[in-house]
Amino acid sequence: MNEKDTKKRREWVKNAAIIFLTVMLILTFFSNTIMNYSLPEVATQYVQKGTITAKVRGTGNVEATDPYNVIVKETRVISAVAVKQGDTVEKDQIIYYLEDAESDELKKAEDELEELQLAYMKGLFGNNVSSDVVSKVASGNTDGFTALQTKVTDMQNRLEAAKERVKECQDNLDVLSLQSTVNTNNSTVNTIPEENEVSNATTKLEDAQTQETNAQAAFEREKTDKITEINNQIAEKKNQISDLETLIANAQKMSSESTSGTESSSTAYDTAKAELDAKIKALKEIGDTAGYALNDTTESGIETWYNSEQLWNGLQDKPEEQKECQATYGEYRVAVDNYNNIVSTLKDYGSHQGQLERLEALKDELTALESKLAKVNGMSYTPGDSVEEAKKRLNEATMVLDEKTDANKQTSVAYQNQIANAEAALKTAQAVYDLLKEEQTVMLSDINAELDLAKASKDIAEKEEEIAKLKEKSMRAAIKAPVAGTIVSLTYVAGETTKPEETAAVIQVDGKGFTLTISVTNEQAKKVQVGDVAELQNSWYYEDAQVILSAIKADPDNPGQKKLLVFNVTGASIQNGQALSVSVGQRSSEYEFVVPNSAMREDNNGKFILIVESKSSPLGNRYIATRVDVEVLASDDNNTAISAPLYGYEYVITTSTKPVEAGKQVRLNE
Repeated sequence: MNEKDTKKRREWVKNAAIIFLTVMLILTFFSNTIMNYSLPEVATQYVQKGTITAKVRGTGNVEATDPYNVIVKETRVISAVAVKQGDTVEKDQIIYYLEDAESDELKKAEDELEELQLAYMKGLFGNNVSSDVVSKVASGNTDGFTALQTKVTDMQNRLEAAKERVKECQDNLDVLSLQSTVNTNNSTVNTIPEENEVSNATTKLEDAQTQETNAQAAFEREKTDKITEINNQIAEKKNQISDLETLIANAQKMSSESTSGTESSSTAYDTAKAELDAKIKALKEIGDTAGYALNDTTESGIETWYNSEQLWNGLQDKPEEQKECQATYGEYRVAVDNYNNIVSTLKDYGSHQGQLERLEALKDELTALESKLAKVNGMSYTPGDSVEEAKKRLNEATMVLDEKTDANKQTSVAYQNQIANAEAALKTAQAVYDLLKEEQTVMLSDINAELDLAKASKDIAEKEEEIAKLKEKSMRAAIKAPVAGTIVSLTYVAGETTKPEETAAVIQVDGKGFTLTISVTNEQAKKVQVGDVAELQNSWYYEDAQVILSAIKADPDNPGQKKLLVFNVTGASIQNGQALSVSVGQRSSEYEFVVPNSAMREDNNGKFILIVESKSSPLGNRYIATRVDVEVLASDDNNTAISAPLYGYEYVITTSTKPVEAGKQVRLNE
């Protein structure tokens, strides 16, 4: 390579380096400006103190206050509607015109008239109605109250006379019956000594029989008591013999188990004692597991511990420990019985030779008791002679009484004949009285039939009058306004059929306004009070309207969280069913941090604002959007009061040319 080429290469490298450095210098000086044009431009405003006027807003439908419902009584077809919703009507002004037609009520009345006429004819020719009553009713000449009262009084007088005759006959019969009774009593008095003798003899016989029965019962009781006593003694001896035989057998068994009976018993005692102590120790360990210690190791203490609620509550979630406790307690009970048997055997051990002699003596005593029992069972009762003697005396007294009684019967025959005649007279008088009672019943039945038929005739006349009025109403009829006011709603249109007792129209009575109800939160309800005047949205359209808060009550759909604000609404421009948007509340409060409503943001983590923080760099200040979580304290149409970790006078982002994210760089609006 020659010197010329080398020189050209050096010139090229030098020029390239100069160009590169120049471009880098330009990019360095203009990079901040270029980058700024790519960043979102934001508008900011100071966070500062301010006043918030909180208002509660809501929308609801206007409802009429105490509207008047126009009710239709008949089923009729609407031929024309004379007014429309919102019209003002005067009292008796026509609302609906009705077609000329027979109403359902008229048809019903005509059917009822037919039923009344049919019932009248059936009553007129009924089986229980006399021809005299039929003639009176058919001719319209029914008796008045005075005539009917005279009939009833006359019949009552005749009945009273017949009743008096019955009483007279009854009194005569009573006198004869009394005389007969007196005669009978005299006859009875004449036989009193004989009857007393019979009574005394009967009493003595009964006493003798009672004494004999008591004596025999006492003998049987004494015999039974002796047998029971001997049987109890025999059973006791047998139990003593059985217990003594068992004791001797155990002692002999223990004596045969080793060369030294005392040494064998001591060994069995130690074994039983060790087994018992081991079971108690195992129960203690279970108690520690359950958290309820076994402190009292006596037999009663262990039983109380085992049956305690605390123990089983502690083992409630430990099924294996429960089974172990039940098994160990069963083994403990076996060990207790074994230990007690050993102790009892040791107590009597060494004296079984003397017990053998005692056993023989008990057997001899048992034999003597069994012999005594056989002797008592063979005893029997021997009756006395007093009962037979009393029976003989009673028979003699009865024969004397019968002879005197036969003589007295002859005297009473005459009285019986007189009584029979008196009874015949009473029967005749009673028959006359009963006949008059039947006649009275027929008369009263005729009177009732006459009254019922007269009432039916009157009902027919009234129903015919009602039908005439309905027929008159069926022609050129109309439904009129009963009060003056504004038509709130109309139920029917031309061609429809009305329904009885259904509202045909609703009228807002003059002088009564409307109500508006909105649902708000409990916090919003605290910002207002009864009497506050609300503002209407588009108030220019409702120049004469006035809305006043009249009540605050619980919202039945959400009583724990919401309230209902009830407003009274007045004004000629207000109509029923109209939707109104209102705002109410004028209480102002000053807050430390207030920001424009446009600065408020919200995501899944809650509400926040973005403030601008400045950071220095070699090329100048850079501005970073920083998130600050806030709590909204109050708001109005323009601003929001917040609670946040701020110092005050920070720049808060209100608007931006592009979406802004926390932590990203932004540029300020010039």
